[in-house]
Amino acid sequence: MTVPENSSPPEPYRNVPEHRNPPSPECRDRIVHLTSRRHLLLASLGTACAQRRKGAVLTVFTWAGPWGQTFERFLKPLFEKATGATVLFDNGWGEEIPKLLVAPPDQPPYDVMIVAPFQVYPLIRQGHFARLDFGKIPNLRGFSPEALDNWVAREQWGLTWPDAMHTGVYRTDLRPFVPERWEDFLAMSPGLYRASYMSLYTFAAMGWPGRAAEAIEQDFESVFQYARERRRKIRQWWPTSPGMAFHLLQGNVSCGNIHSVDVFPMFAARRPIDVLLTPDRAHFQAIWLVPKGTRYNALAHEFLNQFASVQFQRAYAAAGFPTPVAEAAPGDPLWKRLYSARARYYPYDAYVKHWNSMTERWNKEVLV
Repeated sequence: MTVPENSSPPEPYRNVPEHRNPPSPECRDRIVHLTSRRHLLLASLGTACAQRRKGAVLTVFTWAGPWGQTFERFLKPLFEKATGATVLFDNGWGEEIPKLLVAPPDQPPYDVMIVAPFQVYPLIRQGHFARLDFGKIPNLRGFSPEALDNWVAREQWGLTWPDAMHTGVYRTDLRPFVPERWEDFLAMSPGLYRASYMSLYTFAAMGWPGRAAEAIEQDFESVFQYARERRRKIRQWWPTSPGMAFHLLQGNVSCGNIHSVDVFPMFAARRPIDVLLTPDRAHFQAIWLVPKGTRYNALAHEFLNQFASVQFQRAYAAAGFPTPVAEAAPGDPLWKRLYSARARYYPYDAYVKHWNSMTERWNKEVLV
């Protein structure tokens, strides 16, 4: 594949910040449920209540980097215009859960939090978060059913969506052949992400092409052994996705896995790279949660409603992120190529089941 023929990169990607099964019947029923007149009425009442909270400050934890930058630039004005309230973003990495756990139950440090599944799945069951009312988030009607086809969304604990996608990337000028499958990367001294959730999936895609998720779910030990036996073939373990892009462009590695969002700047700069896409596509599952005890539950729902809006999702997709709202999808050829398939998450339930031992073993047996 060559870079699109435009003389300059598509406008949305010129300043992209650097970083890092079919829906169930129950899920389909939930989507239909959202469209009922009763819930639309409740949603409008909730918005009206939110709009009366002028002077309130909604504190939102989000990840630093392109997430926080995109939320600040595009989501903040939408929310503040809709409610008259102010949203304050606290950007970081990893400190949100410890802060929540040490705070008094009626004084959570955040009113809304973006979280990853690994630590938070058990905490949801332990009662640290308020159950949402999807009827007060009418813009969810535009979400694809598979984005909400997981227990967190089905039980309305959180708003889930597919974020950065597991993607293969390689230099087109350093190798005489074009890799067609993940296993081909093993002969090319690849760079892989240090995080086990992503690179264990990469190894599964190498050894069980087309069945990576199923292999992790059904035969976790075999996948782990496969990774351990091939660890010496990995030239570099990258700590950040921009770092992987840097070493790829410097020629320190010729290929590897990367978060999809970090592909766009390289294509926009017309670098000699291309992507490897196979049926084993998997997205990071991002989750919005509302801590129990927030004083601004109605505002929190309206924040999520603005996040789910077509207007914000268009801006989110233009920054290189996938979107669960079909109407918001841009026309850019690279975006379509990356995100045209139905979104599927990493096998998080299997990861959580093995999480403590998986992380320790990964550090001691694979990253050595």
